[in-house]
Amino acid sequence: MEFKFEIGYAITGLAALIFYLRLAQLRGKKRRLARENAANIMKMPKGKKQKEKILEMEKKKNLPSMEIGSWPIAIIAIVLMLAAVVVKSNTTLDLPALVEQYWWVGSSLGFILFIFAFK
Repeated sequence: MEFKFEIGYAITGLAALIFYLRLAQLRGKKRRLARENAANIMKMPKGKKQKEKILEMEKKKNLPSMEIGSWPIAIIAIVLMLAAVVVKSNTTLDLPALVEQYWWVGSSLGFILFIFAFK
Protein backbone atom coordinates (compact mmCIF):
# COMPACT_ATOMS: atom_id res chain seq x y z
CA MET A 1 0.00 0.00 0.00
CA GLU A 2 1.43 3.31 -1.08
CA PHE A 3 0.95 6.44 1.03
CA LYS A 4 -0.18 9.52 -0.86
CA PHE A 5 -0.07 12.80 1.02
CA GLU A 6 -3.29 14.80 0.96
CA ILE A 7 -4.04 18.21 2.43
CA GLY A 8 -6.72 16.52 4.55
CA TYR A 9 -4.03 14.79 6.63
CA ALA A 10 -2.42 18.14 7.45
CA ILE A 11 -5.73 19.78 8.32
CA THR A 12 -6.78 16.86 10.52
CA GLY A 13 -3.37 16.87 12.21
CA LEU A 14 -3.66 20.59 12.88
CA ALA A 15 -7.14 20.14 14.37
CA ALA A 16 -5.81 17.34 16.61
CA LEU A 17 -2.91 19.53 17.70
CA ILE A 18 -5.30 22.37 18.60
CA PHE A 19 -7.42 19.89 20.57
CA TYR A 20 -4.44 18.61 22.58
CA LEU A 21 -3.14 22.12 23.22
CA ARG A 22 -6.55 23.10 24.57
CA LEU A 23 -6.56 20.07 26.88
CA ALA A 24 -3.11 21.04 28.14
CA GLN A 25 -4.34 24.58 28.75
CA LEU A 26 -7.34 23.31 30.74
CA ARG A 27 -5.14 20.99 32.79
CA GLY A 28 -2.72 23.83 33.59
CA LYS A 29 -5.57 26.11 34.60
CA LYS A 30 -7.01 23.48 36.94
CA ARG A 31 -3.60 22.90 38.55
CA ARG A 32 -3.08 26.63 39.04
CA LEU A 33 -6.50 27.02 40.63
CA ALA A 34 -5.84 24.04 42.91
CA ARG A 35 -2.52 25.58 44.07
CA GLU A 36 -4.22 28.93 44.72
CA ASN A 37 -7.00 27.18 46.63
CA ALA A 38 -4.45 25.28 48.75
CA ALA A 39 -2.60 28.52 49.52
CA ASN A 40 -5.86 30.20 50.56
CA ILE A 41 -6.71 27.29 52.82
CA MET A 42 -3.32 27.45 54.50
CA LYS A 43 -3.82 31.18 55.14
CA MET A 44 -7.04 30.45 57.03
CA PRO A 45 -6.88 30.37 60.81
CA LYS A 46 -6.39 26.85 62.11
CA GLY A 47 -9.57 25.19 63.18
CA LYS A 48 -12.53 23.13 62.08
CA LYS A 49 -13.19 25.07 58.85
CA GLN A 50 -9.60 24.67 57.70
CA LYS A 51 -9.67 20.92 58.39
CA GLU A 52 -12.96 20.58 56.48
CA LYS A 53 -11.51 22.47 53.50
CA ILE A 54 -8.37 20.29 53.56
CA LEU A 55 -10.50 17.12 53.59
CA GLU A 56 -12.59 18.48 50.71
CA MET A 57 -9.41 19.26 48.76
CA GLU A 58 -8.07 15.73 49.40
CA LYS A 59 -11.29 14.22 48.01
CA LYS A 60 -10.95 16.30 44.83
CA LYS A 61 -7.31 15.23 44.45
CA ASN A 62 -8.30 11.70 43.38
CA LEU A 63 -10.73 12.86 40.71
CA PRO A 64 -9.62 13.07 37.08
CA SER A 65 -8.47 16.51 36.00
CA MET A 66 -10.63 16.42 32.85
CA GLU A 67 -14.31 15.79 32.64
CA ILE A 68 -16.85 15.97 29.86
CA GLY A 69 -19.15 18.91 30.28
CA SER A 70 -21.45 18.21 27.35
CA TRP A 71 -22.11 14.60 26.42
CA PRO A 72 -24.21 15.39 23.32
CA ILE A 73 -21.36 17.42 21.82
CA ALA A 74 -18.88 14.66 22.69
CA ILE A 75 -21.04 12.00 21.04
CA ILE A 76 -21.53 14.09 17.89
CA ALA A 77 -17.77 14.69 17.71
CA ILE A 78 -16.99 10.99 18.08
CA VAL A 79 -19.55 10.06 15.42
CA LEU A 80 -18.08 12.63 13.02
CA MET A 81 -14.55 11.31 13.55
CA LEU A 82 -15.62 7.69 13.13
CA ALA A 83 -17.59 8.54 9.98
CA ALA A 84 -14.49 10.19 8.52
CA VAL A 85 -12.41 7.11 9.28
CA VAL A 86 -14.99 4.86 7.60
CA VAL A 87 -15.21 7.10 4.54
CA LYS A 88 -11.44 7.27 4.17
CA SER A 89 -10.60 3.63 4.85
CA ASN A 90 -13.53 1.74 3.32
CA THR A 91 -13.19 1.44 -0.44
CA THR A 92 -16.20 -0.85 -0.90
CA LEU A 93 -18.76 1.84 -0.10
CA ASP A 94 -20.36 3.54 -3.08
CA LEU A 95 -20.02 7.17 -1.99
CA PRO A 96 -20.08 10.29 -4.14
CA ALA A 97 -16.65 11.56 -5.17
CA LEU A 98 -17.20 14.79 -3.24
CA VAL A 99 -17.68 12.88 0.03
CA GLU A 100 -14.55 10.79 -0.58
CA GLN A 101 -12.54 13.87 -1.51
CA TYR A 102 -13.53 15.84 1.60
CA TRP A 103 -13.33 13.01 4.17
CA TRP A 104 -11.16 15.18 6.42
CA VAL A 105 -13.96 17.66 7.16
CA GLY A 106 -15.69 15.18 9.48
CA SER A 107 -12.56 14.36 11.46
CA SER A 108 -11.47 17.99 11.74
CA LEU A 109 -14.92 19.15 12.84
CA GLY A 110 -15.00 16.25 15.28
CA PHE A 111 -11.75 17.41 16.90
CA ILE A 112 -12.93 21.02 17.03
CA LEU A 113 -16.28 20.02 18.56
CA PHE A 114 -14.48 17.76 21.03
CA ILE A 115 -12.66 20.84 22.35
CA PHE A 116 -15.98 22.27 23.52
CA ALA A 117 -17.10 19.01 25.16
CA PHE A 118 -14.46 19.17 27.91
CA LYS A 119 -14.40 21.41 30.94
